[in-house]
Amino acid sequence: MRRQAGSFAISGAPVINGSIPQRLEIRQLRNNNAQWNLYLLALNRYQKMNQSDVRSYYQLSGIHGRPFAEWDGVPMVQDMGYCSHTSNLFATWHRPYVVAFEQVLYGIVQEVATSIQNDTQREYQAAASTFRHPYWDWAAPSADGSPVLPAPVSGSEYIVLNLPNGSITIDNPLYQYKFALSDMSDFPDSPFNVWPHTMRYPSGQTATATSQNSLVSRQIDQSQNTYAQRFMNLLQAYPRFANFSNSAWTPNALGYDSLESLHNQIHGLIGNGGHMAVIDYAGYDPVFWLHHAQVDRLLAIWQALHPDSYVESSKEPVGSAAIAQGAQTDVNTPLKPFHSDNAGNFWTSAGVTNVEKLGYSYPEIQGKSQSEIKAAVNALYATTSGVTISRRQVQSSTNELAPLVAAGLSNDVPFEPVPDPPASGNYTEWLTNIRVAKDALEQTFFIHIFLGDFDPDPKKWSFEPNLVGTHSIITPYVTKRDPLQSTIVTGQIPLTRALRVDEQAKLLNMTDEVKTKEYLTKNLHWRITTMDDKDVPREVIPDLKISVVAANVQAAKADDEFPLWGELKVHTDITDGRPAGLGVGDDV
Repeated sequence: MRRQAGSFAISGAPVINGSIPQRLEIRQLRNNNAQWNLYLLALNRYQKMNQSDVRSYYQLSGIHGRPFAEWDGVPMVQDMGYCSHTSNLFATWHRPYVVAFEQVLYGIVQEVATSIQNDTQREYQAAASTFRHPYWDWAAPSADGSPVLPAPVSGSEYIVLNLPNGSITIDNPLYQYKFALSDMSDFPDSPFNVWPHTMRYPSGQTATATSQNSLVSRQIDQSQNTYAQRFMNLLQAYPRFANFSNSAWTPNALGYDSLESLHNQIHGLIGNGGHMAVIDYAGYDPVFWLHHAQVDRLLAIWQALHPDSYVESSKEPVGSAAIAQGAQTDVNTPLKPFHSDNAGNFWTSAGVTNVEKLGYSYPEIQGKSQSEIKAAVNALYATTSGVTISRRQVQSSTNELAPLVAAGLSNDVPFEPVPDPPASGNYTEWLTNIRVAKDALEQTFFIHIFLGDFDPDPKKWSFEPNLVGTHSIITPYVTKRDPLQSTIVTGQIPLTRALRVDEQAKLLNMTDEVKTKEYLTKNLHWRITTMDDKDVPREVIPDLKISVVAANVQAAKADDEFPLWGELKVHTDITDGRPAGLGVGDDV
């Protein structure tokens, strides 16, 4: 398919009366009946837009990967998607991408609001004027202990809307995207060329396969504690954008995590063999847009707390449809194919620094000082960091914590209690570092980290009680391994929370480093599976190295402060001699 040529200017949704609207968490948006109805009706209509339109759901989603065709007249230099991955441009490239989607959807929301002809029309038009695309905060628990994956995303192929003139049932546009039969010729890869709609954790490889959303929800929940820990660690211990932003390995840097790596974890756990787990097809799943609005939110929070670091000059290890492999990129590199005007100019990282200039903001950062931002973030996620702060205490200490509402949290949310650090206020953060060739298995795969015994059946590993977290390495569909040009990527699964829960059960004393290392040597395990739940021997995976690092941390003293991290140190004696374990003398 050759896409319609032209120049679609991405300017963002318009700002009415000078007040910048906020993107809301999907559970908060659901509480606003008018905006919720408008969102779903508009998204339903958007998914049916004529595919010859450069703005259509099909064409915008396909920018990320297949069908590897020119979009908006922007030439391609490689046969791949336009998206930037394992790149210093990863975070900034996806920002105008979500803005473009939001801009088109906003226009359809206005059309839907105008079509409502009754005494609620004014209410709906007011709701439409401030509409922004929601995000899904997968790092925050839900208010009632329900699954992290929102019910409208996973529940049913159909959804009931309560409209002013009564209830109607429509195709649920968050559940799946239905392809036109003509789309199949754009997809050469099996089984994507036979599935009539997007899939999550598919039951099989045939056209009659179904999404197993209940399993998706379970494994998202099983690793949920790690998401907030990883993000908090990124805010606290990654002050340099180059390390924070992308998953490419930086030799001799023990901070192995990144925004991209955390983002990959969610992609894999949602897709698990379906569209979200493969770079070429991920953009078609409706949850992709909720997920990337969340990734953009995390980027915006990090930027607000680290305003002096941003995109640096670097070489592209993979490149994209518009950037050659090995090209030098920087803050002024065009973020193709996203035009900033009708004259053919493109957005750059320098141009997308400030979200408010793109017509939106987020509850945690809008009008907030850095102290207020830290208080808001702690209110959502601090139960996974150094000091346990009760939600009731934090909420009563400030009236500015809109994120608590945005994430659907309340004072009565049950959460797993974690012991406070020692009375001295100092403690040790323990983390599992993961390093591997991105093309190691020539497909997307999982790395499971356990603390304790686990079932030998690999189909159960994502759901094991002793699972600390499952990390994902996501790849394009066709990934041919080239040892001379392999990209080494990294990720991290925090161990501290799991260790402190075991300490509470009197299985170890974390104030004794020697005993803690003995406990980890005995109980820390790692296994690898492909998307079809097959075990892959650790010792045969190219460039796989698992290590344990630790840092001394001074706990935060107030709810508007973060812990202060010391230098990370590697403990090879925990992993030396084990399959794919980092050994003495290995590169770190």
